[in-house]
Amino acid sequence: MNTVLYIFTGLIVIASLLPLIRHDFWVFRVFEFPRYQKWWITSILMVATITYLWYYNDPWMTRVFAVQMFIFIYLSYQIFPFTPFAPRHLKGNKDPNKPNIRFVVSNVYQYNRKHHKLIGEVTRFDSDVMVFVETDDWWRDRLKEALDEHYPNQILCPIDNTYGMLLFTKLPIKSHELRYLIKDGIPSIRCVLEHECCDITFYAVHPEPPVPNENPRSTARDRELAKVAEEVRKLDCPVVVAGDLNDVAWSYTTENFVDSSGLHDPRRGRGMFSTFHAKYPLLRWPLDHVFCSSHFKLNRMRCLRYAGSDHLPIYVDLAVES
Repeated sequence: MNTVLYIFTGLIVIASLLPLIRHDFWVFRVFEFPRYQKWWITSILMVATITYLWYYNDPWMTRVFAVQMFIFIYLSYQIFPFTPFAPRHLKGNKDPNKPNIRFVVSNVYQYNRKHHKLIGEVTRFDSDVMVFVETDDWWRDRLKEALDEHYPNQILCPIDNTYGMLLFTKLPIKSHELRYLIKDGIPSIRCVLEHECCDITFYAVHPEPPVPNENPRSTARDRELAKVAEEVRKLDCPVVVAGDLNDVAWSYTTENFVDSSGLHDPRRGRGMFSTFHAKYPLLRWPLDHVFCSSHFKLNRMRCLRYAGSDHLPIYVDLAVES
């Protein structure tokens, strides 16, 4: 048993410390994703090691337990901001009379054909703005057919490369740009939405993930987020940034985006709200995000039910302060 504990402890140490190397190659970035899973594995290893030490006096295993304890504390420190025990990054709204704006972000999974299930799920909350990514012409046609009546204002960019993007909203769109910030074929949206009490600048993004079969480096994703953060930092108006960032809420890239842009992450102080992978609850992490400026407070945030995609849709209801 001690050999098994040695091996698994060594693996969890490597998986936990590898992301500390600030390199854009996917091997270093991908181990940022399962931080919560690493915490649980470390906890199980600690229990197994304590059980072993109860029966055997093994000085080397005592050292192994000390390493496990160090990793446990390190991972706890990293995930603590995304638990209900941490301070809330975005304040909650206590005034039910304040005007609000509701968002749904959904990565539909381009090859998913359960459109009736997805449409039924995302329309349950009567959102004001819906963003769909991984949308091709097939998804554009199905979503337009279902949403045209109640969401007449649209920005549509269907592409069959899993980076298509569709925006449906009830709010008037005062201006909009369909942009390719880093690479052709990877669109993002910037628009100004006319809310009843103010104009809201809205960004929808879906950068490439750092995985071998798409882009082995995180450079493109990181640059796109940095460009959006730089733009947002210069704005002095209500701003919301939403989309599938292909990055977890606790990565140094996302934390740098939040710090650089000055936006707030409603997850912090409330929970993980993990959205991917929808089919495997034990292997799930938060890839889909909604960030907002200090002009908002949070009414409600939740992951919606499984609707055929590998991502769960995420719903955020914001109270408008300005």
